[in-house]
Amino acid sequence: MTLAAAACAQYSDAGSAEFVFMRNFLGARALGLSGIPAPGTDLSGIGLQPASFARLAYTRAEIGSRIQMSGVEQGEASYAAPYRGGSLAGRLDYQSSGEVEGLDATGESTGKTLRPQEMLLDIAFAEPLGDRLAWGVGVKVVEENLDIDNSQAWGAAVDLGAVFQPGSRQLLYSLYIANLGTKLTGTTSTERNFGPMPLTFGLTTRYTPAEPRGLSLLVDVQKPIDNEVMVRLGFEHRVNEWVDLRGGFRTDVQELGDAFRVHILQRTDPDNPALNDERWSLGATVHAGQFSLSYGFQWWQLLNAVHCITLSWDIDAPSGT
Repeated sequence: MTLAAAACAQYSDAGSAEFVFMRNFLGARALGLSGIPAPGTDLSGIGLQPASFARLAYTRAEIGSRIQMSGVEQGEASYAAPYRGGSLAGRLDYQSSGEVEGLDATGESTGKTLRPQEMLLDIAFAEPLGDRLAWGVGVKVVEENLDIDNSQAWGAAVDLGAVFQPGSRQLLYSLYIANLGTKLTGTTSTERNFGPMPLTFGLTTRYTPAEPRGLSLLVDVQKPIDNEVMVRLGFEHRVNEWVDLRGGFRTDVQELGDAFRVHILQRTDPDNPALNDERWSLGATVHAGQFSLSYGFQWWQLLNAVHCITLSWDIDAPSGT
């Protein structure tokens, strides 16, 4: 399927986890940071780090769309509000993979046009514990319909996260475990073996220098169960009260090793060509009163570029927030 191929192409060792398309469900801010779930008032990264929005003190609504490949449509809607000393959020992601030609077990066309669709519902609660610690938990349900024999696959997972500042105010740490769960039903009527969700462990470090004001530097290290350790670097700069700028870069351990072998040691191996799927991203947010518009762009060498737009409304935020 088109979507499955796209998701698997992002990971050199994919295949041992179910519903890998879930990794595509990021808002514009997280996309502009190459997938880093940085703490903030937005809801773009709660599917990875449910504690990221713990200090959101007002009601917020978001709606967005993502464009990557022709025929693939993706949209999301989120809503968060104060609840019992913290914030309660809900997020719905939807993706239609367009029209795909049906194939039988021998690879021959069945003459049927399939229209795969995927959907994810995520409910998360985050709470600050003092001014240096916050925690969060999320529960998600995912559904995949490949339009085959009227079957639908379902899965469920839990996310856990914490954000803390044990020492300097200039350093913040974010620890998370995402997609701890399993597939519950088969994609087809004959499937009986259900694997785990795309479980991911991650740690983000944010450094905020004294100058220039408004600048944050981020390093994120992730370990998916079905891939190499991944490293993400990002920056975010609050230029003024109207504009935020951000950017990022993502790679993994194998690509770093290949780069060292080829560019430093000057060694090549025709049987094991170097991986070189550079992943750069850029993004920005424009604020206008209670509304903000975020855009994220991610460039892939082996896949199409990705564009993502998220419109946010801070419904009852105080003036000047």
